[in-house]
Amino acid sequence: MSENSAFKKFRPVDYDPLVDSLFVSIPNRRYEYSIMVGNDLILDFGKLPGREEIGIVGFELLDASKKFGIDKHLLKNIKRLHAEITITEKLIKLVISLVIVQHRKEKERSKVLEAANLGLPPLVSSISV
Repeated sequence: MSENSAFKKFRPVDYDPLVDSLFVSIPNRRYEYSIMVGNDLILDFGKLPGREEIGIVGFELLDASKKFGIDKHLLKNIKRLHAEITITEKLIKLVISLVIVQHRKEKERSKVLEAANLGLPPLVSSISV
């Protein structure tokens, strides 16, 4: 299968250097809708296999290289990623840690983003890839 194929292999972490956007999603999820949080985070909601309630099935982080303070090319090859998303009545918090390889050495970077909750129900979600 070529890279230009209409059917690309699913990747749970995808980075687009042209728009500096990091997209993370849970495999085998049933996407339903997205909500923009602040100016730099989009949360994707849907149903996970075997569950009826709505939960977070992915997210997109805009201006990712700037937030982590690293070159865009390094974000194309993320080795591991873990994200915790917590929604309280007043706050939405994303804690994201990723491991990249730079000069043959693994380096971990972390970032915490917070935004006011303007109406989402409380929940806690974790994504590791």
